[in-house]
Amino acid sequence: MIYYFKKYHKTLSIIFIITLLSLINTSKIKPDDLSLIPHFDKIVHFLMYLTLGFVFMFEYYIHHHQTITKISKILILPLLYGGLMELLQISATTYRSGDWWDMLANGCGILTAYFMVKSLRNNTFFRKWMLFPLEQPMFKA
Repeated sequence: MIYYFKKYHKTLSIIFIITLLSLINTSKIKPDDLSLIPHFDKIVHFLMYLTLGFVFMFEYYIHHHQTITKISKILILPLLYGGLMELLQISATTYRSGDWWDMLANGCGILTAYFMVKSLRNNTFFRKWMLFPLEQPMFKA
């Protein structure tokens, strides 16, 4: 478990945050003026899964030194996670609802992340940012 946390700590943190945001009752905390922005919910879904997809694929690319075509095969994992969150919203909560349009926004975010990783994979700034905590030992042996 520590092995995966060390390699994918950013991805796991984002998954934790998305899970919380997907399953909490937001009706009491969201400002009323957000409803003035059309499709704000879909924008949030797009941005959450863009972030998740980008960080996950970049961490995978760095730690496994895979070609970008092999990275395209792991696009399915964040998409399956997004589907699971939509199903949990329907079945495990009474205050949230799953939506096919949310899944489409999730998929668009993940696909955009793929093209971003494809274009930025050799950028030294992003590589250092993704490896930042791992340049120094995170856990003592």
